[in-house]
Parts: sequence; C-alpha cells; structure tokens
Amino acid sequence: MSLVEILREHERIWRERPFVRQLYHEWFVLIRDRLARVDGPTVELGGGLGTLRDVVPEVVVTDVEPTPWASEVVDAERLPYGNGTVANLVLFDVFHHLPHPSRFLGEAVRALRPGGRVVLIEPYCSPVSTFAYRHFHHEPVDLTVDPFAESAQSTEDAMDSNSALPTLAFFRRRDELERRWPQLRVVEARRLSFVAYPLSGGFSRPPLVPRVAWPLLRLLERLLPPLAPLAAFRCFVVLERR
Repeated sequence: MSLVEILREHERIWRERPFVRQLYHEWFVLIRDRLARVDGPTVELGGGLGTLRDVVPEVVVTDVEPTPWASEVVDAERLPYGNGTVANLVLFDVFHHLPHPSRFLGEAVRALRPGGRVVLIEPYCSPVSTFAYRHFHHEPVDLTVDPFAESAQSTEDAMDSNSALPTLAFFRRRDELERRWPQLRVVEARRLSFVAYPLSGGFSRPPLVPRVAWPLLRLLERLLPPLAPLAAFRCFVVLERR
C-alpha cells in the first residue's frame, strides 16, 4: 500500500474509534505544553493525518511524500530550513522510521533556534511491550542495532521501521547521545502508556475494551508509573537546543 492509502485507512479508524481519539488528544496536549516559546515555526515531521492541528493550530504539518493532509514535503534527514530558524520539531511515531537517526539529530541542531525543541512521542521497548510488539504488532523490533550508526536502520520506504530505535537512542544510550550532540539537552525522557495504548488497539488492531472503560484505564495509567521500566509501551522525549 502507498503512504496515502495507509493514511486513508488511518483516517477511517480515527473517525470510528473515539477511544483512540481521546488517547491521542491527551498526548497532543502533552506535546503542546512542552513546545518552546521562541520565534519560528513549529514543524511536525511525518504529520500523517495532521490531527495535531486540533490542539496546536499553528503547526506546519509535513510529510516525506505529498499527501492531502500535509502542507509541505519534508525529509527529516535533510530539513529545508535555514540555520537557527525553527522553534520546534515535533515527531509523533516518526523517529523509529528514520533510516539515519543521526542525520536527523544533526539537522535538528542546525535548524533549531537557541531554546528551540525537538518533541517526540515514540514506542518504548520495556520487557512487556517488547514481547507485545514482537508478537502482535507489524513493525519489527531489533534492540541489537547501533541507533547512531551511519548505515541505514531501515529502507527508504516511509513505513519501514525499527521500533527499538527511540529506546536505544534516548534511554539505553543516552550518554552517547549527549556526548555526540551536546547542543541538544535532554529536558525530559519519560516512559508512559501501560494499559491504555495496547488496549485501544491503536491504528493496527481492534480495540480490546469498550469506550466506557476509559475512566478506569486513565486511573490505572496514573497508578502504574512505578512499573514504567517493566511495562511502558510509549515514551515522551523533549530535547532543547542549547
């Protein structure tokens, strides 16, 4: 399937699943609240359906290919922005699709204004989620790779990926990240989503609970953070340009 065909299927799921919309809305609010308040555009890379606009109306939605929802075609590894001109780069489920994450990080350093931020929500590979991703999710998981290698981590296909890349880059090898890109300060690196995301089905599987269960799941999400290293399915990362 082409990227546009995949996104049209995602659009159908978005309309039909209020549980997914509610979950993503809360994540969008989290993103909005961490955006840098400096001059320059807020750019979403790999913006998909552009639903972040519901919470961040001024965001410039881009994608790696032309789509009906994107304002611009932008390659995250070759940003078409001048040095020090961008306020925020938002990546929602995009970093783990990048063939060369190190090239993106270098471009982020170049393009962001001082005080500008990279804000990401990505898969997280805990013991529980790694088992689930490997057995019930279509995207591969390889925790043995070097996330900063010059060799490609995936093909040029926009949907190719390695769900382990964010865990490796921002948690397991954070010291190397900070050593190689000292201009990017890690403001926040949080594990989140323990039951709500897997039970929602996301965009790839049917939901496992009815909508009326949402208040209970939100309560569980507030109680389970002590188990984050063991059971988190997602991570939230904020990097700031020094």
